[in-house]
Amino acid sequence: MAASTDGKLNISELDFAKIKENLTGFLTSQSDFVGYNFKGSSFDVLLDIMAYNTHYNSYYANMIANEMFLDSASLRNSVVARAKHLGYRPRSAQGSKAEVTLQITPTGNPSSISIPKNTQFQGSVDGVTYVWCTANSHSVNINANGIYTVAGVDLLQGIPSTFRYTANTGDPDQKYILPNANTDISTIEVSVQTSNTDTETVVYTEATDITTTNSASTIYFIDEVEDGKYEVQFGDGILGKKLANGNIVILSSLICDADITNGAKSFSVVNDVGGYSNVKITTTSDAAGGAAAADIDEIKFNAPKNFDAQNRCVTIHDYVALVKRDYGDAQAVVAWGGEDADPPIYGKVYVAIKPTSGTVLSESSKKYVRDEILAKRNIVGITPEIVDPDYMYLKIASTVKYDSGRTTNSASVLKSTVTTAITDFGDTNLKNFDKSFRYSKLIQAIDEAEVSVKSNQTSLQLKRLLYPLLGSSGAYTLPFSNQVFHPSNTFWGAVTSGKFGYVDSAGTTWDECRLQDNDGVVEVYRTSGEERIIVNNNVGKMTYLTGKMELTSFHPVSIGSESTGNTTPMEVFVTPSSSDVNPLREQIILIESNDVDITMLDDAGTGTYVEGTIATTDGTTLATGENL
Repeated sequence: MAASTDGKLNISELDFAKIKENLTGFLTSQSDFVGYNFKGSSFDVLLDIMAYNTHYNSYYANMIANEMFLDSASLRNSVVARAKHLGYRPRSAQGSKAEVTLQITPTGNPSSISIPKNTQFQGSVDGVTYVWCTANSHSVNINANGIYTVAGVDLLQGIPSTFRYTANTGDPDQKYILPNANTDISTIEVSVQTSNTDTETVVYTEATDITTTNSASTIYFIDEVEDGKYEVQFGDGILGKKLANGNIVILSSLICDADITNGAKSFSVVNDVGGYSNVKITTTSDAAGGAAAADIDEIKFNAPKNFDAQNRCVTIHDYVALVKRDYGDAQAVVAWGGEDADPPIYGKVYVAIKPTSGTVLSESSKKYVRDEILAKRNIVGITPEIVDPDYMYLKIASTVKYDSGRTTNSASVLKSTVTTAITDFGDTNLKNFDKSFRYSKLIQAIDEAEVSVKSNQTSLQLKRLLYPLLGSSGAYTLPFSNQVFHPSNTFWGAVTSGKFGYVDSAGTTWDECRLQDNDGVVEVYRTSGEERIIVNNNVGKMTYLTGKMELTSFHPVSIGSESTGNTTPMEVFVTPSSSDVNPLREQIILIESNDVDITMLDDAGTGTYVEGTIATTDGTTLATGENL
């Protein structure tokens, strides 16, 4: 904006240089300073000071205005304060959780063994040792051969800490602060001791429903304050019991190490368990669920949605919002009603959670989400069920043409580069609920993988993993959830699989059998040379329109080297009708490096490369791939 030369004020500029220019223009327009050289005099220093002060104040006023709104706030304290108005408390750091079974061999033969809460164990992740504590106390009085077994022991990661405050009702500024930023407030215990001389102690509970609260309710409130710390507040004598002068407030919690402790698999005793050190520890569920405190972006995203949920589970969006708020290891969440399930199951809500660490939640983590987060806010008559994400894989086969004259990389290096480009494409564009695969985007990513790549011809299949119970006949459903290609001019269709062992009607076991479809009927076959020989002509059906495969009386006897159990997956492939693939609800599409098959074809030449067969002017033809 031009400087003012007519005595009018320019006040819309906030840049330092423009402010100074406007001040100079305003003074120049005054009769007292006509012809005055501002830049060549000491007046220039005064203009710098005035411009700096104006710029400083305008920035300060702008920041104040920004920090008053959730969308524009940039300081964590401001974001937290705005979210508080919506009834949203940011998630604290959370320690990981594990489940173990303890086998204690004591000296002597005690009638029972008591394991107090916060009994410490240790485990390591990447060579660093961390502390876990028992979440509850346990008592066992049944032993077998002198061994006392305690199953289902939950371990919470963190170091126990306790802070004590003496209430001074005459101090209006007294605060009860948990001073550690990594306090896991899901583990907090608040109790109030009457006084130094009276040790009677009352345990307080967090206020969750003020409609049932009165002046005698022993409740507390907790909110995040400055620097990521949390403050505990008590009632005022109307909404909750008021503290008396001299009461001793005791705040106990775990100080955790957040998400870096996820994945711990084995644990050992720190000192003893119930007074005994001869303890065998068997891990039932690896450590998972640890998470860092909610960051600014997460708070901004979740606070409005939490306000919509009003701390209750009514719609499926409420389930998603509450799980994201209270379970820190949830990278992605999706929910749907049982009426939308296949087949419909009324009276249930299904929640699928993709954890930040790993691919599925442990059973103990599912129980925690179901019982501690959802059950307390659920509508009566509706049962929440926590299920695993349904992973569906893409098998990519691509012939990549490149010009060796435009690169110093070898074919093997280029192959690795293209493979990485494909897996990176999957990591960026897939790996989440509601993320569809777009074929054209993948083609573009391959072409842009390296400067020498000229073109690519890429095909894909959908892959599912089936874990059949070997040696037993069973029924299995594989939902590919996309229309499957149905060729009409071939004997077999779009279904194939990895190899497995199967017994034919004559009782002969064949080790290298596969699946195929024949006009919607799924068959088991083996090969003899180029010939396909049917082993079982009907083990299920393939519904091409919906992409649903149903196996009935499927009785494999081996997969790979495994002939018992169901720990080795059997790979089943279909060719989709469309090159674009859409997941359904809880499905997540993945591209893994071992499902990527790249063939590099050097297309360097002096002429023009020909795709297909064309005719020349003299009537002769050039074969596919010949240079002109």
